[in-house]
Amino acid sequence: MNQIFQAVVQESTENNPSDDQPILLSGVLLFLNLFVMLFVGLYWTNPNMHEFISGRPLL
Repeated sequence: MNQIFQAVVQESTENNPSDDQPILLSGVLLFLNLFVMLFVGLYWTNPNMHEFISGRPLL
């Protein structure tokens, strides 16, 4: 029974990929989300940035 359990555990650990990829992907998505939120916030509230990007002054 113990050998069967060890074989199942070994087989399941061989099939699991590394946990680095989901952590990296979630980190990249979090960074992009924060960047877009900061960019939009500055675009709406900072007149100089709004005028530089759109060419029109902020109303």
